[in-house]
Amino acid sequence: MSVETVDTLVVGGGQAGVAMSEHLSKCGVPHLVLERGRIAERWRSQRWDSLVANGPAWHDRFPGMEFPVTGPDGFPPKEEVADYFVTYAKQINAPIRCGVEVKLVQRNIGRPGFRVETSDGVIEANSVVAATGPFQVPVIPSLVPAGAGLLQIHSSA
Repeated sequence: MSVETVDTLVVGGGQAGVAMSEHLSKCGVPHLVLERGRIAERWRSQRWDSLVANGPAWHDRFPGMEFPVTGPDGFPPKEEVADYFVTYAKQINAPIRCGVEVKLVQRNIGRPGFRVETSDGVIEANSVVAATGPFQVPVIPSLVPAGAGLLQIHSSA
């Protein structure tokens, strides 16, 4: 089995993963986004039916794209939010692979980068971004031993 290589691997194809893909593309960084379900899967299958966005549409939109149904001051329902993420991912040509589960991420020994085992094979990446969802409980993997002098940053820190 061959090993695929990519500069940056983004794990998660929801709001955080799509936004990260946009920023990496704008910076010219080759990358790949893996999503175990569909884009914005948690919005579709892991939320209650009556859920709406927690802020008005003007606040929750991506640059250059309005919500198509809900006005700027409205609160889009979950299906519109999920569809919006899919449409935006297509608009920015985000390299997202759906239906691929990340099983293991290991730092390479003796050289930079990571080895990532997925349900679709092995990928080697210089960098890995955990974009598994905003507003979740922060989980900072113990890739670097405490006191190693390397700064790890989490969005909720």
